[in-house]
Amino acid sequence: MRFRAIASLCLCVVAAAMFIGGCAAPGRPRLPICPGKANVHEALTALAARGQQAVPFRANGQILLTYHEPDSKQPKRHNLPMQLWFDPPWETYIQGTVGVDPKAVIIGSNSGNFWLALRPQEMSSFYLGDWAEARTVEGLMMSPKVVLEAFGIITDSEPNEGGWSLKNEGPFDILTRRDEAGRLVKRVYVYACDYLVSKIEYLDSRQKVVAVAELGEYRPVTDSFRVPTRVRVTAIGAEKRQDSINITVSSTSEKALNERQKSVYFNPPGSDKFERLYVLVDGKWVRRR
Repeated sequence: MRFRAIASLCLCVVAAAMFIGGCAAPGRPRLPICPGKANVHEALTALAARGQQAVPFRANGQILLTYHEPDSKQPKRHNLPMQLWFDPPWETYIQGTVGVDPKAVIIGSNSGNFWLALRPQEMSSFYLGDWAEARTVEGLMMSPKVVLEAFGIITDSEPNEGGWSLKNEGPFDILTRRDEAGRLVKRVYVYACDYLVSKIEYLDSRQKVVAVAELGEYRPVTDSFRVPTRVRVTAIGAEKRQDSINITVSSTSEKALNERQKSVYFNPPGSDKFERLYVLVDGKWVRRR
């Protein structure tokens, strides 16, 4: 299952909080160390199996959203209640409430598109991208690829996927992915004892980290599928400005939407109600209105 591209919205589930090499953060216990996988094929097979066990689910919680609009240097921050629906492998819908507006912030993706809608008047903006136009995470405000992978589902982890290498450091297996030109594009830190993803780093063409997803405190949705309940995704943009989403999930339940609900949740809303419209062109946001 090859993901279409690295793209434009960013989601998150909080942090591994341990340093690589087995050193714990101050005040936190060390992680137990278990043997890692013997080779890349074993590691990717384990990750692909997790993706195949994913089920549709709903979650409630809280979002702390910090972001920069393309033409602004000062960050905007909003702390808001959140509802999330996920239907594997592509469909994601996150809804955040501000004041009396239950759909003040909407983040979504399906197999063809991804979008971010900010409805409050002071930030009325709509971002719409096509997966075919999404080439890197560099310069993008947030990324649906990161959204999916922040739930521990590595979208290009089929055992026949090329470009991967594996090493073990302390409690973690570290999977590294390179593109066709040999450039490093992603590092995935997997805790060897349960083979759940702890952190993912995304790199640009200059080999600099431009986005990080940190995952922690996994909770079972079913006996065979767990999701992180603490997420932090950070995107590093121009002038080292950082956009981030911190998600705290308070409850999860397996739930499949009917076809009518899917058509509402997993398709982008109309853009005519938003003051500003941005479209992704060649990996960059272009203002159309």
